[in-house]
Amino acid sequence: MAKFRKRPVLIEAITFVELVEYGKQSGANIVNGMPWSFQYKDQPITHENDECYLIPTLEGTMKFTPNDMLITGVSGEIYPCKLDIFEATYE
Repeated sequence: MAKFRKRPVLIEAITFVELVEYGKQSGANIVNGMPWSFQYKDQPITHENDECYLIPTLEGTMKFTPNDMLITGVSGEIYPCKLDIFEATYE
């Protein structure tokens, strides 16, 4: 069996709070202090509740919560990653 090593790549990632602030600054409709629907990295971000946004990913719609980081991948795709996995994987 062959072994492979992941190539080192730089990714961009933001927290839930940073995404909320981005949404507010983007001019999104604000409901109870939360941006309702806006674009991030040319993707539609939809408010599900004050602790969750719906994120379109290559694998379908995923939930993004305060316990996640939102990663922008090497091809510009976005996807949430649980904080513990993020901390174990990225520097």
